[in-house]
Amino acid sequence: MTRGLVPGLAHTVTYRVRDRDLVTTLFPDAPEFARKPAVLATGILVALCEWPAMDALRQIMSDDQDSLGTRVHISHRAPVRAGAPLTITARCLSVTGRSSRWGVRVCTGRQLVASGWVEFAVVHTAAFLKRHGLRPTARATVPGRRRPPQHTQPVADRRPARACAVPTLASPAPAS
Repeated sequence: MTRGLVPGLAHTVTYRVRDRDLVTTLFPDAPEFARKPAVLATGILVALCEWPAMDALRQIMSDDQDSLGTRVHISHRAPVRAGAPLTITARCLSVTGRSSRWGVRVCTGRQLVASGWVEFAVVHTAAFLKRHGLRPTARATVPGRRRPPQHTQPVADRRPARACAVPTLASPAPAS
């Protein structure tokens, strides 16, 4: 469905944690969130883990396609304060039809903050909207294709991405 989507494809983004990313501000309608320590919210962390994979997919998808997250398995391993710089790396581990699984690692400096995997399905946007009775949203202008994501490891190597100096964690086997 998407040419160029192969295991080994990798993309990295950087991000500085903001006050609005903290668990204390995540969901104002639920007072329990405000009681928590002021650290990066796991809900925001999941979105950060999806980001580099979505960027990599956008660079190889056609303009009438979108990637939609379908599954996540993330271990949030360390607290992060506002102002901390993060490096988030996603590496395509497998492709089955229109679905892909990406190993992800989030680090601040040399400290591992999170690791795991995210999965995406590539859809034809108009057909998806019609099938589900949805209306198009105002789309952000996506500049033309940037440089293609880099194939930084051999295709046969399906280990999770490594963006910081910590031991590689084994990826869980795909669910049947």
